[in-house]
Amino acid sequence: MVGIISSIPITVTGSALLGTGGSAAASILGASEDGAGALFGNIGSTQNSLLQQIKTNASQRLADAQAAVNEQAADRNNTINAQNERWISVKAQINNAKIAVENGQESVAAVANTLLLMRGSIAGTGDPAQNKQLFIDQFNAQVTLINNEADSGGPAFNLVGNINRQDGTYNTLEYRNSITLDSTTLTGTYIGSDYRIEANDGTVWIPDLGSDFLQAYGNNGTTEQEYTTGAGQTITKGTSTRNGLKLLSYNPQTKAISMEVSVVPDDPPIIVNGTLKKNGIGVMQSWFYNEFATNADRQRAFADINAAEINLSSASGDLQRSATQTAIDDRHANAALSALSQQTIDVRNDQQKQNQDIQLKAAQQYLAMQANLQNMQSQQANYLAAFASFVGDDFTQSLLDINT
Repeated sequence: MVGIISSIPITVTGSALLGTGGSAAASILGASEDGAGALFGNIGSTQNSLLQQIKTNASQRLADAQAAVNEQAADRNNTINAQNERWISVKAQINNAKIAVENGQESVAAVANTLLLMRGSIAGTGDPAQNKQLFIDQFNAQVTLINNEADSGGPAFNLVGNINRQDGTYNTLEYRNSITLDSTTLTGTYIGSDYRIEANDGTVWIPDLGSDFLQAYGNNGTTEQEYTTGAGQTITKGTSTRNGLKLLSYNPQTKAISMEVSVVPDDPPIIVNGTLKKNGIGVMQSWFYNEFATNADRQRAFADINAAEINLSSASGDLQRSATQTAIDDRHANAALSALSQQTIDVRNDQQKQNQDIQLKAAQQYLAMQANLQNMQSQQANYLAAFASFVGDDFTQSLLDINT
């Protein structure tokens, strides 16, 4: 037994295991008392160090996992936001189209009201107790008001005016109805009252719709003509529709028209024979109705008012179809924007859930590691207690005493 103990490479006076001299048992037992003896080291300090390292590693893994989730969510949001911006642009175009339709419908209502007032103006010219010229001027002003109302919208967003005066083509409005290349084209109508007189000599007489002037053009209505007065003065070849025109005859079936045009009062009038081509609702100025000289002339004017109201009703129907189409496109855009908003919500919810799951998993892993450390500490403490018990019994003490 002495040989076994003496074979342990321990010195009497400097042993880290036994301490100094005969205090070996005390040194070992002392280690068991404070939980961190020379044999096992400082168990509490080691555990704290390992626990801190576990915390650091777990925190880094948690941060990395959350960064990956957040980056993925940011990518998804960027894609959604890009689509959202494109749909917002589409929505703006649809809104502009809807405004154009609504403005057109308001103009139709305004023209309908003007046509009603024109009936009163016509009737007033047949009342001998009234100032006939006042009602004639009022009627002509109302025709101009209708034309100004038709062209009040800008060319890009006008569905009731701004026609091509060469061929009568209606204005159109095109807009995107999706984020692809799909588009909707709304074909307009015309609620003004335009006309041109194509004379047999090739001259085309075209009114200025915003005023009371009738201009002569050559080259199919593209070049203004000039007129040389009897006094030798060169002026624009045109006249006032209020006092420079006189209807000689008109055939409503063939549209053949004959009239006198007075360019200047001192010169004899020009006789113009040609064809009348109307565009729009069809009501003309007072010269076309012989200044309402007779009841028959007034009846012709009333008949044109009736036809104008029918034409206006047809234009209103065209606008309603455009309103229906823009409403369909608007609902489609709203549905797309609503879906994108829901996608944004889903991304946020997914991001929150994934981060919560990551945090929960990290917490569970940390608690498991902490439990393992505590278990290891408990086992080390048990080993230390067992060893302390071993060196504290009488037999061990006798062996130590022999060695000393």
